[in-house]
Order: sequence, then structure tokens, then C-alpha cells
Amino acid sequence: MLKSSIIAALTIPLAGAAVAQTVDVSGYSSLDDVTIIGSNDNKIGEVETVLIDDSGMPVAVVVDVEDGFLDIGDSDVVVQMDALTWEDGRYKTTMTAAAMGELPKWDD
Repeated sequence: MLKSSIIAALTIPLAGAAVAQTVDVSGYSSLDDVTIIGSNDNKIGEVETVLIDDSGMPVAVVVDVEDGFLDIGDSDVVVQMDALTWEDGRYKTTMTAAAMGELPKWDD
């Protein structure tokens, strides 16, 4: 019993250190299809993918810009996270749909 307690006491701090050094990115998938609202409060598009850096932090999102009829002609663009603010369960931006359409394209 004492041996098990000592092993557990030594293992718990090591497990905590491992967790502290990694980032749980599983929650980022819940951003898929989150609405992006533009400067005129109209829907511009939806989040398709979250782009993360080497440390596991989100730096940009791929947005499916709704610039076509029935999703024909829609384009995927890369939007930096600092261009978005989180409000009421969706992202808002000061950009217009036209400005967002000029951002770098994402080709998956």
C-alpha cells in the first residue's frame, strides 16, 4: 500500500508537467461552421478550418466566403485571428465581404 502511494505521488506531478506542455486542440473543431459577421452585420461566411502554430495556438481561420449562388463560386480565405472578435456565439469583423474576398486564398 505504501509503495503504491509513493509511486502515485511521484507520477502525478510528472503527468501534470506533460499536460502543461501540450495544448488541447480538440475544442478547435467546435469552431467549424461558426458564422462570420461583417461590418454591416450581414453574414460573410463560416469557419471551415482553424490554423494553429507550432505551439498549438490558433493564429488564423479558413473562412468559406459566401460570394456565390448556392455555394457555387464560394472561396476559402485565410483570416488572422486578430481580425475577428467573438460576440454572441459568432465571430465579427470590421471587414466587408469584398475585403475578405481579397485575402489570401486557401486551397485544400
